Parts: sequence; C-alpha cells; structure tokens
Amino acid sequence: MLYAPGRDFGTVAGWLDDLMVGYAFGSPRDRAQDIWDEVRSALPDVPIPEQPEPVYIFREFAVDPRWQRHGFGRVLHDALLGDRPEQLAHLLVRPANIAARSAYLSWGWRKIGEIQPFPDAPTMDSMVLKLKP
Repeated sequence: MLYAPGRDFGTVAGWLDDLMVGYAFGSPRDRAQDIWDEVRSALPDVPIPEQPEPVYIFREFAVDPRWQRHGFGRVLHDALLGDRPEQLAHLLVRPANIAARSAYLSWGWRKIGEIQPFPDAPTMDSMVLKLKP
C-alpha cells in the first residue's frame, strides 16, 4: 500500500462475523499550506493557525454496497478520525458521487473548492472537516 509507510498512517475496518463491510484509511500531510490557503479563502469563519499545521488526509473510504445506508460508514469515519491530533481533515470526492457527498456534508464536511489532483484525473470536490474545537 502506497501510504502505509508514511508517518502515522491509520486504518480501520468493519466486520460482521467473517465479512468485511468496509474500511477507511488516511495519514497526515505535514506541508499542507495549499489546503490552509483554500480554507482561508472559502471558510473565513474557521480560525487559521499562524503557521500551517499538518492536515489529516482522509485518503480512502468504502462500504460494501450491501451494507451502505446502515450506519457502518459513519462508524468507520468516526473511528478513523475520532482521536486525530490534527485540527483539520481533508478529502477529495467526485462531484457525481451524490451519496458520498451527501454523507460527508451531513457529517460536517464543508466544500472548499475543486481540484484536479493530477493531469489525467477527473475534477474533484475538495472538502475539509474541522476535527478540534
């Protein structure tokens, strides 16, 4: 796995008996000036630290379609992010993925912009979640 060797990689998985129903993983990004700049522009009500702090990147998240809309996604989400020391989490989601976008918005995530993460990637919605009060 590409991200696992990085600092403070985290992963969670949800199981029902011997069936995995979903997983989530992420890791911090220390040099996240660009994300803080987006937050400053899009969300003026969010306090910005004087020096950019690490941001937790919510890298991947999936729930087996048979178990979607049963609360497992929220449990996995909260288990991964619940004890993070970072002030902010960041993710990218496809704008056409209405179910995922709706879930993220209902869990407190806020859109801060759009980004094409690499040349042959689709344009994604850039979202952040404030982790600490």
